[in-house]
Amino acid sequence: MDLNDSLRRAIAKVCDLPVEEVRPETRLDELGVDSLAVAEVLVELEIELDQELPVHLLRRLDAIGTVGDVGRELEATLAEGDAEGAATSTPPS
Repeated sequence: MDLNDSLRRAIAKVCDLPVEEVRPETRLDELGVDSLAVAEVLVELEIELDQELPVHLLRRLDAIGTVGDVGRELEATLAEGDAEGAATSTPPS
């Protein structure tokens, strides 16, 4: 599953837009995405990905300008979580 496609679908659903209008270069404010909508988008993503996203991600998304920027931030956050999970897991004995 492509994270950026999931993100575009989530934004389109929350903002009631055709997914074709949600492009990586599109500014969030042009789509009507405010802080409340960002929270709703994250919930939609959690449902689609069947994965809980870190709460601190919501605060970091306030400073992001475009759909593509959000996608990169999500990928970085998920990669951090994977790395932290790998670092804290104990090998089987």
